[in-house]
Amino acid sequence: MAELYSKSQPTTSQILSDSSVRSVERAIEVLFSFTQQEPVLDIPALQQRTGLSRPTLYRLLRTLETRGLIYSFGNPLRFQLGARTGLLASTWTPAPPLVTLAAGPLEQLWRSTQQTVALMMPVSATHRMCVFERKSPQALSFSRGVGYTEPLHNGAGGKVILAHLTPDQRRQSLSQLSRHARDLIARDLQTVLQDGVLVTHAEVMAGTVAVASPVLTKSGQPVAAVCVFGAEMRLRGAALHSSRSQTANAACDISTRL
Repeated sequence: MAELYSKSQPTTSQILSDSSVRSVERAIEVLFSFTQQEPVLDIPALQQRTGLSRPTLYRLLRTLETRGLIYSFGNPLRFQLGARTGLLASTWTPAPPLVTLAAGPLEQLWRSTQQTVALMMPVSATHRMCVFERKSPQALSFSRGVGYTEPLHNGAGGKVILAHLTPDQRRQSLSQLSRHARDLIARDLQTVLQDGVLVTHAEVMAGTVAVASPVLTKSGQPVAAVCVFGAEMRLRGAALHSSRSQTANAACDISTRL
Protein backbone atom coordinates (compact mmCIF):
# COMPACT_ATOMS: atom_id res chain seq x y z
CA MET A 1 0.00 0.00 0.00
CA ALA A 2 2.84 2.38 0.81
CA GLU A 3 4.35 1.81 -2.64
CA LEU A 4 1.00 2.41 -4.36
CA TYR A 5 0.49 5.66 -2.45
CA SER A 6 3.94 6.99 -3.34
CA LYS A 7 3.30 6.42 -7.04
CA SER A 8 -0.13 8.01 -7.18
CA GLN A 9 0.25 10.94 -4.81
CA PRO A 10 2.80 13.81 -4.92
CA THR A 11 5.08 14.07 -1.92
CA THR A 12 5.07 17.10 0.36
CA SER A 13 8.41 18.23 -1.09
CA GLN A 14 6.99 18.00 -4.63
CA ILE A 15 3.96 20.08 -3.66
CA LEU A 16 6.15 22.73 -2.04
CA SER A 17 8.47 22.72 -5.03
CA ASP A 18 5.60 23.15 -7.51
CA SER A 19 4.18 25.96 -5.38
CA SER A 20 7.55 27.70 -5.21
CA VAL A 21 8.05 27.47 -8.97
CA ARG A 22 4.57 28.88 -9.60
CA SER A 23 5.34 31.77 -7.24
CA VAL A 24 8.47 32.54 -9.22
CA GLU A 25 6.49 32.46 -12.48
CA ARG A 26 3.92 34.86 -11.03
CA ALA A 27 6.62 37.21 -9.74
CA ILE A 28 8.18 37.28 -13.21
CA GLU A 29 4.79 38.07 -14.73
CA VAL A 30 4.44 41.01 -12.33
CA LEU A 31 7.88 42.39 -13.22
CA PHE A 32 7.22 42.11 -16.95
CA SER A 33 3.93 43.94 -16.60
CA PHE A 34 5.91 47.20 -16.53
CA THR A 35 6.95 48.62 -19.89
CA GLN A 36 8.69 51.70 -21.24
CA GLN A 37 5.28 53.06 -22.23
CA GLU A 38 3.72 52.28 -18.82
CA PRO A 39 6.47 52.30 -16.16
CA VAL A 40 4.00 53.08 -13.34
CA LEU A 41 1.00 50.82 -12.63
CA ASP A 42 -1.66 50.57 -9.95
CA ILE A 43 -3.26 47.41 -8.57
CA PRO A 44 -6.16 47.23 -11.08
CA ALA A 45 -3.71 47.54 -13.98
CA LEU A 46 -1.47 44.84 -12.54
CA GLN A 47 -4.46 42.57 -11.98
CA GLN A 48 -5.51 43.02 -15.60
CA ARG A 49 -2.02 42.15 -16.87
CA THR A 50 -1.36 39.18 -14.59
CA GLY A 51 -4.81 37.79 -13.81
CA LEU A 52 -3.80 37.45 -10.16
CA SER A 53 -6.08 38.00 -7.18
CA ARG A 54 -5.47 41.06 -5.00
CA PRO A 55 -4.18 39.05 -1.99
CA THR A 56 -1.72 37.12 -4.16
CA LEU A 57 -0.66 40.26 -5.98
CA TYR A 58 -0.08 42.18 -2.74
CA ARG A 59 2.00 39.32 -1.30
CA LEU A 60 4.20 39.22 -4.40
CA LEU A 61 4.60 42.99 -4.49
CA ARG A 62 5.59 43.11 -0.82
CA THR A 63 8.19 40.39 -1.36
CA LEU A 64 9.57 42.05 -4.49
CA GLU A 65 9.72 45.40 -2.70
CA THR A 66 11.69 43.98 0.22
CA ARG A 67 14.24 42.78 -2.36
CA GLY A 68 14.43 46.17 -4.05
CA LEU A 69 12.81 45.00 -7.29
CA ILE A 70 9.60 47.01 -6.82
CA TYR A 71 9.05 50.54 -5.47
CA SER A 72 5.66 51.69 -4.19
CA PHE A 73 4.41 55.22 -3.59
CA GLY A 74 1.36 57.48 -3.49
CA ASN A 75 -2.26 57.20 -2.45
CA PRO A 76 -3.83 55.30 -4.11
CA LEU A 77 -0.80 53.05 -4.13
CA ARG A 78 1.19 52.83 -7.36
CA PHE A 79 4.18 50.75 -8.29
CA GLN A 80 7.22 50.87 -10.52
CA LEU A 81 10.35 48.78 -10.95
CA GLY A 82 12.82 49.22 -8.12
CA ALA A 83 16.41 50.41 -8.40
CA ARG A 84 17.77 46.90 -7.94
CA THR A 85 16.42 45.86 -11.34
CA GLY A 86 19.21 48.05 -12.72
CA LEU A 87 21.71 45.54 -11.36
CA LEU A 88 20.10 42.83 -13.48
CA ALA A 89 20.29 45.06 -16.53
CA SER A 90 23.95 45.89 -15.91
CA THR A 91 24.95 42.23 -15.67
CA TRP A 92 22.91 41.10 -18.69
CA THR A 93 24.92 40.93 -21.89
CA PRO A 94 23.26 42.36 -25.00
CA ALA A 95 24.96 39.72 -27.10
CA PRO A 96 23.90 36.21 -26.00
CA PRO A 97 25.45 33.33 -27.97
CA LEU A 98 22.54 33.26 -30.41
CA VAL A 99 23.26 36.86 -31.45
CA THR A 100 26.85 35.99 -32.27
CA LEU A 101 25.72 32.95 -34.22
CA ALA A 102 23.11 35.00 -36.11
CA ALA A 103 25.35 37.99 -36.86
CA GLY A 104 26.20 37.00 -40.43
CA PRO A 105 22.66 36.35 -41.70
CA LEU A 106 21.32 39.44 -39.91
CA GLU A 107 24.00 41.66 -41.43
CA GLN A 108 23.26 40.30 -44.88
CA LEU A 109 19.53 40.84 -44.34
CA TRP A 110 20.16 44.45 -43.30
CA ARG A 111 22.33 45.14 -46.35
CA SER A 112 19.86 43.61 -48.78
CA THR A 113 16.64 45.15 -47.38
CA GLN A 114 18.02 48.49 -46.12
CA GLN A 115 15.36 48.30 -43.42
CA THR A 116 15.67 48.01 -39.64
CA VAL A 117 16.58 44.41 -38.75
CA ALA A 118 16.06 42.90 -35.31
CA LEU A 119 16.32 39.61 -33.47
CA MET A 120 13.68 38.86 -30.81
CA MET A 121 13.96 36.19 -28.13
CA PRO A 122 11.24 34.90 -25.76
CA VAL A 123 11.99 35.93 -22.18
CA SER A 124 8.87 34.62 -20.44
CA ALA A 125 5.62 32.80 -21.17
CA THR A 126 4.08 36.07 -22.31
CA HIS A 127 6.86 38.38 -23.54
CA ARG A 128 9.76 38.63 -25.97
CA MET A 129 12.74 40.97 -26.00
CA CYS A 130 14.85 42.61 -28.70
CA VAL A 131 18.42 41.30 -28.30
CA PHE A 132 19.82 42.71 -31.55
CA GLU A 133 18.87 45.66 -33.72
CA ARG A 134 20.45 47.33 -36.75
CA LYS A 135 18.64 50.52 -37.68
CA SER A 136 17.72 51.29 -41.28
CA PRO A 137 19.96 53.85 -43.03
CA GLN A 138 16.86 55.41 -44.60
CA ALA A 139 15.98 58.98 -43.60
CA LEU A 140 12.60 57.74 -42.34
CA SER A 141 13.19 54.67 -40.18
CA PHE A 142 11.87 53.02 -37.03
CA SER A 143 13.71 51.65 -34.01
CA ARG A 144 12.80 50.41 -30.52
CA GLY A 145 16.29 49.43 -29.34
CA VAL A 146 17.92 46.44 -27.67
CA GLY A 147 16.16 45.51 -24.43
CA TYR A 148 12.72 46.56 -25.66
CA THR A 149 10.02 44.06 -24.60
CA GLU A 150 6.56 43.41 -26.00
CA PRO A 151 3.87 40.76 -25.40
CA LEU A 152 4.17 37.73 -27.67
CA HIS A 153 0.68 38.28 -29.06
CA ASN A 154 1.47 41.81 -30.26
CA GLY A 155 3.39 42.18 -33.51
CA ALA A 156 4.89 39.85 -36.11
CA GLY A 157 8.04 39.15 -34.08
CA GLY A 158 6.08 37.76 -31.15
CA LYS A 159 3.46 35.90 -33.14
CA VAL A 160 5.95 33.80 -35.12
CA ILE A 161 7.34 32.60 -31.77
CA LEU A 162 3.87 32.10 -30.31
CA ALA A 163 2.79 29.97 -33.28
CA HIS A 164 5.43 27.35 -32.48
CA LEU A 165 4.83 27.09 -28.75
CA THR A 166 2.94 24.12 -27.31
CA PRO A 167 -0.88 24.48 -27.00
CA ASP A 168 -0.55 24.84 -23.20
CA GLN A 169 2.08 27.56 -23.59
CA ARG A 170 -0.10 29.43 -26.08
CA ARG A 171 -3.12 29.22 -23.77
CA GLN A 172 -1.06 30.64 -20.92
CA SER A 173 0.27 33.46 -23.08
CA LEU A 174 -3.20 34.43 -24.34
CA SER A 175 -5.20 33.74 -21.18
CA GLN A 176 -5.87 37.42 -20.41
CA LEU A 177 -7.22 38.27 -23.88
CA SER A 178 -10.84 38.24 -25.01
CA ARG A 179 -12.21 35.40 -27.13
CA HIS A 180 -12.45 37.74 -30.12
CA ALA A 181 -8.81 38.80 -29.76
CA ARG A 182 -7.70 35.16 -29.47
CA ASP A 183 -9.61 34.27 -32.63
CA LEU A 184 -7.92 37.07 -34.58
CA ILE A 185 -4.49 36.00 -33.33
CA ALA A 186 -5.24 32.38 -34.23
CA ARG A 187 -5.55 33.40 -37.89
CA ASP A 188 -2.11 34.99 -37.83
CA LEU A 189 -0.64 31.93 -36.12
CA GLN A 190 -2.10 29.70 -38.82
CA THR A 191 -0.47 31.92 -41.46
CA VAL A 192 2.88 31.50 -39.70
CA LEU A 193 2.55 27.71 -39.68
CA GLN A 194 1.55 27.66 -43.35
CA ASP A 195 3.94 30.24 -44.80
CA GLY A 196 6.81 30.36 -42.30
CA VAL A 197 6.60 34.16 -42.29
CA LEU A 198 4.15 36.82 -41.07
CA VAL A 199 3.52 40.41 -42.13
CA THR A 200 1.72 42.87 -39.83
CA HIS A 201 0.75 46.49 -40.43
CA ALA A 202 0.96 49.22 -37.75
CA GLU A 203 0.48 46.66 -34.98
CA VAL A 204 3.25 47.92 -32.67
CA MET A 205 4.23 51.22 -34.27
CA ALA A 206 1.97 53.44 -36.39
CA GLY A 207 2.97 53.77 -40.03
CA THR A 208 5.12 50.64 -40.07
CA VAL A 209 5.14 47.23 -41.66
CA ALA A 210 6.79 44.33 -39.83
CA VAL A 211 7.98 41.08 -41.39
CA ALA A 212 9.07 38.18 -39.18
CA SER A 213 10.08 34.53 -39.40
CA PRO A 214 10.89 32.10 -36.55
CA VAL A 215 14.26 30.63 -35.64
CA LEU A 216 13.65 27.00 -34.67
CA THR A 217 15.72 24.24 -33.11
CA LYS A 218 15.89 20.86 -34.82
CA SER A 219 13.02 19.73 -32.58
CA GLY A 220 10.89 22.70 -33.67
CA GLN A 221 11.24 24.78 -30.51
CA PRO A 222 11.12 28.55 -31.18
CA VAL A 223 14.19 30.31 -29.79
CA ALA A 224 13.99 33.62 -31.65
CA ALA A 225 12.38 35.63 -34.42
CA VAL A 226 14.10 37.47 -37.26
CA CYS A 227 12.30 40.76 -37.93
CA VAL A 228 12.38 43.49 -40.54
CA PHE A 229 10.68 46.84 -39.89
CA GLY A 230 10.02 49.62 -42.36
CA ALA A 231 7.78 52.53 -43.30
CA GLU A 232 4.54 51.54 -45.05
CA MET A 233 5.37 53.87 -47.93
CA ARG A 234 8.56 51.90 -48.66
CA LEU A 235 7.88 48.36 -47.52
CA ARG A 236 5.18 47.42 -50.02
CA GLY A 237 4.76 45.75 -53.39
CA ALA A 238 7.95 44.19 -54.73
CA ALA A 239 9.98 45.47 -51.75
CA LEU A 240 7.65 43.72 -49.30
CA HIS A 241 7.62 40.52 -51.34
CA SER A 242 11.43 40.50 -51.43
CA SER A 243 11.68 41.23 -47.70
CA ARG A 244 9.36 38.32 -46.92
CA SER A 245 11.54 35.80 -48.70
CA GLN A 246 14.80 37.28 -47.42
CA THR A 247 13.56 37.31 -43.82
CA ALA A 248 12.45 33.68 -44.06
CA ASN A 249 15.80 32.73 -45.62
CA ALA A 250 17.75 34.48 -42.85
CA ALA A 251 15.72 32.73 -40.13
CA CYS A 252 16.23 29.38 -41.86
CA ASP A 253 19.98 30.04 -42.16
CA ILE A 254 20.24 30.82 -38.43
CA SER A 255 18.15 27.74 -37.57
CA THR A 256 20.56 25.48 -39.43
CA ARG A 257 23.46 26.91 -37.40
CA LEU A 258 21.95 25.95 -34.04
